[in-house]
Amino acid sequence: MESARSSFEAGAKDKPDPTAAFPKPSLTETPPPRTSSSSSSRLLQRVLSFRPKSTDLSSPLSNFNHHGNLGLHTLFTPSNPLIEYVFIHGLGGGSTRTWCVKPDPSYFWPKEWLPRHPAFRNVRIHSFGYDSDWKVKGRSTATTHDFGQALLLALRNSECFSTNPIVLVAHSMGGIVAKEAYIMGRQDPYFQDLASKIVAMVFLATPHRGSDYATYLNNLLRVSVMHSARPYISDLERVSAGLVKINDTFRHYCDGLTLYSFFETRELSIGATASALIVPKDSAVMGLPGERVSLMYADHRSICKFESPEDPGYITLTEAFNTINKETSKRFSANNSDRLWGRLQQIEAYLGMPQVPEDDLQDLDDISMAGSCDWFTDRMDFQTWSSTTPSSGPKLYWVYAKPATGKSVLASHVIKVTDAFNNDCSYYFFRHGDKTRSTLSGCLLSLAYQMAILNVDVRNKLLLLIDRGVRFERENAKNIWRKILEPILVNNGTFQPQYWILDALDECSDVPSFFSILSKLEPQMPVKIFVTSRRLESIRAGFAQLEKTPSVAPLLSSEIQMQDTRDSILQYLKSNQHKLHAGTEQQREELLTRIIDKAQGCFLWVRLVLEELSTVWTMEQIERVLNDVPQEMDLLYSRAVELLLARPAHSVTIAKAIITWTICAIRPLTVGELQSALQLDIGTAVQDPEDAIPSLCCQLVHVDKNGRVLILHLTARTFLQNRGLESPLTFCPIPGHQRVLQVCLQLLISDEMKPPKGRRGSEKGAVKKRPTKQQPALLNYAAFHFAEHMRRTTSNSEVVNPLLHEFLEKNVFTWIEFLAKHDSLHVLARTADLIKNYYQRQSKYFPPLGEQIQLADAWTVDLHRLAAKFGTILVRRPSSIYSLIPPFCPASSAISTVFGEPARRIQVVGIEDMGWDDRLSCIDSGGPQCYAVASGEGYFAVGFGSSVVLHHAATCQTWKELEHGDVVRRLGFDCTGNWLVSAGRRNLKVWDLEGSDTPRFTFSVAYDILTFSLQDETDGLIVALKNNTTVRWSLQSGHVVADNPWRSAFEDEGQFRRPPLLAAFSLDESILAIAYRGRPITLWDLEADDELLGFVGRESQDLGSLALGTNTSPSSLVFHPEESVPLLAAAYEDGDLCLFDYDELKLIKMMEANAQIVACSPDGAILATGNSTGMVQLLDFETLQLLFRVNAADYGIRGLSFSSDGLRLLDARGTQCNVWEPALPSGRSRSDDASSNWAPPEPRIVGLLDGEVEITAIAIEESSTWFFVGKSDGSVWLYRTSDGKPQRLLYRHGYHISVTLIAWGDRANVLVTSDSSGRFMVFSINRDANGGFADPIERIDVRGDIHHKMPISQLLLNKANDLLLVSTAESDAVWDLDRGVRLTTSRFGPRPPFGWVNNPLDGTERILVGTAGAEVWDWKSCSLKSPGDHLRWTSKISSPPESRRVKSVSEAPNGRILVEYSDLYSGSSTVAAYLLNARDFRIHQKELVPSAAFSCVTQELTHLIGVCDSKVFFLDKRLGICSIKFLEGKQPGFRHVNHCFIPSDWCNRRGALKLRVSGKGDILFVRTEEVAVVKHAVAFEDERREVLE
Repeated sequence: MESARSSFEAGAKDKPDPTAAFPKPSLTETPPPRTSSSSSSRLLQRVLSFRPKSTDLSSPLSNFNHHGNLGLHTLFTPSNPLIEYVFIHGLGGGSTRTWCVKPDPSYFWPKEWLPRHPAFRNVRIHSFGYDSDWKVKGRSTATTHDFGQALLLALRNSECFSTNPIVLVAHSMGGIVAKEAYIMGRQDPYFQDLASKIVAMVFLATPHRGSDYATYLNNLLRVSVMHSARPYISDLERVSAGLVKINDTFRHYCDGLTLYSFFETRELSIGATASALIVPKDSAVMGLPGERVSLMYADHRSICKFESPEDPGYITLTEAFNTINKETSKRFSANNSDRLWGRLQQIEAYLGMPQVPEDDLQDLDDISMAGSCDWFTDRMDFQTWSSTTPSSGPKLYWVYAKPATGKSVLASHVIKVTDAFNNDCSYYFFRHGDKTRSTLSGCLLSLAYQMAILNVDVRNKLLLLIDRGVRFERENAKNIWRKILEPILVNNGTFQPQYWILDALDECSDVPSFFSILSKLEPQMPVKIFVTSRRLESIRAGFAQLEKTPSVAPLLSSEIQMQDTRDSILQYLKSNQHKLHAGTEQQREELLTRIIDKAQGCFLWVRLVLEELSTVWTMEQIERVLNDVPQEMDLLYSRAVELLLARPAHSVTIAKAIITWTICAIRPLTVGELQSALQLDIGTAVQDPEDAIPSLCCQLVHVDKNGRVLILHLTARTFLQNRGLESPLTFCPIPGHQRVLQVCLQLLISDEMKPPKGRRGSEKGAVKKRPTKQQPALLNYAAFHFAEHMRRTTSNSEVVNPLLHEFLEKNVFTWIEFLAKHDSLHVLARTADLIKNYYQRQSKYFPPLGEQIQLADAWTVDLHRLAAKFGTILVRRPSSIYSLIPPFCPASSAISTVFGEPARRIQVVGIEDMGWDDRLSCIDSGGPQCYAVASGEGYFAVGFGSSVVLHHAATCQTWKELEHGDVVRRLGFDCTGNWLVSAGRRNLKVWDLEGSDTPRFTFSVAYDILTFSLQDETDGLIVALKNNTTVRWSLQSGHVVADNPWRSAFEDEGQFRRPPLLAAFSLDESILAIAYRGRPITLWDLEADDELLGFVGRESQDLGSLALGTNTSPSSLVFHPEESVPLLAAAYEDGDLCLFDYDELKLIKMMEANAQIVACSPDGAILATGNSTGMVQLLDFETLQLLFRVNAADYGIRGLSFSSDGLRLLDARGTQCNVWEPALPSGRSRSDDASSNWAPPEPRIVGLLDGEVEITAIAIEESSTWFFVGKSDGSVWLYRTSDGKPQRLLYRHGYHISVTLIAWGDRANVLVTSDSSGRFMVFSINRDANGGFADPIERIDVRGDIHHKMPISQLLLNKANDLLLVSTAESDAVWDLDRGVRLTTSRFGPRPPFGWVNNPLDGTERILVGTAGAEVWDWKSCSLKSPGDHLRWTSKISSPPESRRVKSVSEAPNGRILVEYSDLYSGSSTVAAYLLNARDFRIHQKELVPSAAFSCVTQELTHLIGVCDSKVFFLDKRLGICSIKFLEGKQPGFRHVNHCFIPSDWCNRRGALKLRVSGKGDILFVRTEEVAVVKHAVAFEDERREVLE
């Protein structure tokens, strides 16, 4: 390592040797080899020459087990095994010795050579050993049948052979063993599946018909005193009946097998003078159809041993292997191809379509020459880096050199050589000025994707991260490392080493983060990194610092010297000397030498000079060029600029535009995009652009083979940006980016991006509806990257500001649709941030006033909300941005402003515009109570009853459900997010979220659990129990590693110890805070043998001697997460909130906060509190300054948790988990800020106001002009449908007695309402001349005592509106409304949940539907039509169980009835729905047969809304408004149509959804105290489908 250490000063130099070059295979599952096996063999031979031999006693290789082990052993596992090879030795051989020509591991070719062969990239290699050593003394009863049986069982018991095809390679007797195993496998049903996977057998000198020398050998053993004849040798004799049987049986089973038989041609020496063929050809060849036979120039022993990879026998054998592998791949790979690429596409989308730089590699391949960089890969330093394992050798190799000296070509050569040995090689070429290729984040994402292509384990890890919904910041390299790459690489000892080749680190935009990440490399991480760059001081210092990092060191480095590249430059010149058109052969040779001398090791200079020389045709011109062309690159560029400026003015204009666009482009433009840009920018384009662009720019710009326009080199970019260059071609970044931005914005506001007429949109989209006019090629670039140029230009442009305003005011919807079609909504958030940054910079010079700035500010908020709230529907329906989404946005939002006042489109009226809601989602279990919530990386967990439901943090969608068993009271993640702990009252379950859905460990305890902490797997799980002890479990073994009681802290306790009430661990688990009822909080130091630190409490006197009961008990505790901030927050039962300094043991602040539970954000900045009324507050942790509050009269808060980024807060209450993302007030919230006249910002307070009244019931009248609502204060109101606003108060029930039900009869204009006391009232409300309603006239008012104060469960008017059914759980009463008298009353015992509906086919009947079936009743007599007759559900469906209740029964079109069921005790969501035909309710009908076609809707339905225009409307599980229209005729069924949707944050927090549909197609949605009227909701139709019975 002296050379590695000193190379930071001078660079190590080694003697070069020639080597071959190998191009990079394409990134497919089985990359096709792009090198010949012969060249690969030569390279392998050269590499092997560097390896130490076992004869060197100082080498650890001297411990090599030459004979080999018995049984099945895996020699090599590739990253993506697709074929299994098993090598089986012969008589007297060993699993290693048979295949080694010398007792040296480097000659063990199945392990050392084959894994490097191109044909074995996806082959796993095994060897099988059995005891066939006849030289061992004693007896043996083993036969070849026994050996075959052992082989078969070993294959069956290994997990490696469960899926992949198998190839058996056998020497001598090993071939008989292989055939025995195959025959037994085909005959035994237990092994048939395994035997069917054997696709090929390769026999090396196998005595299929026996050998005379087997008889000779056995005779010798028989006469030996120390030995005896061996049965397995007898099996090989010429007269062996066993061989005859094997051969006869094998020929019946070998159809479909690929068979190779190789026979020996040289005699083997036997004794001192004799020699013979051990297995002659007639025995080595089976003579079976399709058998492939070949000779080998070897004797019986050397037919399977080789001196080198260039041995003719080895080449012959590997060619056969190559053929087998190709044929096998064709047979088996097609089955997995679709699934593989489906997974890779999923990974590609998850990583944000990362670049795989194959094009860069191919470009470098085109200019590199075979063998040109062999001098480097033959160096001992490189061999050490490439051949050692990551844990035993250097992980890092840094190569540095001057600019333009061929570092990228060298990197491409390293890639090819590394890949030629079948290593997992991922690579990246940094390119300065290209935003997509200069960032470290882009590099890491590309490496992750390439590894997923190459390595099945990496692929599965990434798919697991996707499944878990792990979020990461695509522009944050450290975040990508921590959340994506580190979980893939850590603790993965089974991985093949991952080779990363990174070129031009000096062109990376975030070099400090690169070294920060490398410093975190762990020794066990299987990664080796090769880096090239210029020798910048920042990079040199970074590597020098890494060398001091134990987990990274040692590392290697080298400098490319001029003499190193001389031969490579000469090769390049000789291969291109055809471009020289003048001179003799000798003159050309001299010319090449002059060029090399002047080049001084600079490849780029040579390339440019050669291009110029190709344009001249005489020796005089050549001399002039060589004399005129300067040696320095800057002088060369100056000459190019001078030549360019000497051209006509229009050519200079075009060239300057090309250079500007090429340098400014965030990513390389294609030729087509540049042509489009030139047309828009200067009104012209060029002919034959591939040739014209470089020529116009004097080679300062070039077009690569993939049609990308690139600046020649980083040095050319630097030269053109030099302000000291006094030239019209000097590039100024700010004007350049402004010019590009201007063109992009002009394109985005052009006719091509105008929204469709009427802005209705469609699934086909707005942009695609213009087939007559082709989109400009620059459109994609402009849409994705225009905002990036805003960051790079001045903010006070008089040109940009109007264009940006016009874009945001007119064409922004089409841009959003365009991005949604490309599934790139992340661009919305990025653009919002850049626009905000642009106007923040502008505000430093101009006041933030005016319409333009206000609109831009609004859009910066809206673009973030669009992606978060409507991302799912936008990607599913991109055109929804025109008509579906804007109506649900606040009227004050930019979206609504641009949307304008719609005429016949969807409108939302009736709700107050309060801006964007702070609540993103409400997750309701529908029944089980929610006690706990916790957040991890990428997802969060909610405890509903005994289940733990995991949700994706980004979308709040369910990932999976885990069953704890008991009620889940606490949840927690470790710091990595891979482990989850769920705790019941006295048990804990630890879940490995990367594993199965069963707990990894289950721990039971004898006492109640107070709290627990799990930081990482290494430290284990620590729990505080109610018996005053802490217990720690190891998560490696599952055993208790510590059980420590803490002593009494109070002197007055005596023998009796009061049990603790609650406890909390500090984040580092060093301190435990414990609260007792009526006692101060005690603090224990867990790192100092549980030493008592002291007490903290609200009282001012000595807390240690405080009398019992004088201190009110805390209800929740939380530590500040930073160890340097010794703060403890405590919420008390009476609502007080206290902040303690636990170092000083003093109270810092106390306030009345009405808080009973507390939680802290991950960074310690924010303290969250909750209370028993559902109020949530956010406060500054260190000052307790209120920042945000949600007032509520709701379920009490049971749990609080911040998301991992601290931006969201989750609460657990009732049956729900709410997800909040509050916009905190701006301003300074730290008490230590320097300003003396600072005033704290006003807190944001949202939610219910004092005295707010909720809407509890709703009914719509027939004309749909009006609707009636009942409220929680007992009032009944008349509302207008046109604006959703109240018109007048009609009447009241008792004071603050909530109205529960409303029934409206259009035929008689009668309104019936009931309240929670059991009272119901009937009013006549006649219509007036103006289409409104006159004052209500009371007709009936019945107090609840008539029904024994039972709540009224249903009000039903008959069709004539003259009869009213008032139904409770125990009685039904029918009232005559004309006379105001009760006709009949039927009393029952408590009935199962039920529902009444009028018979659609008979107005004199009403139907009772329950969980078991239905009954038909007469209206007036209140009696069964046929007593004792009950219609049961048909046996073809399962009857609704007793645990369900009838949620609603309603009439449907065409004489049908809809029955809706929900769970009895767990919420109001629909769990089953049935469509019945009223004809089934005839007297003689015995069964209810629901529609079979309608059953598919039940799986989607969550709430029935109502009937309109012969359609049934319902809300599906994705909160979409859907309808079904019944089809009549020969094939009855229905048409299912999707309409609009309901935002998730509209869902009621407390109970059942209240939705209605009016006759005009408006949807009425009750939102607490308001009614949102979604007008024309059903006019939009999308995704139609028909379902037939």
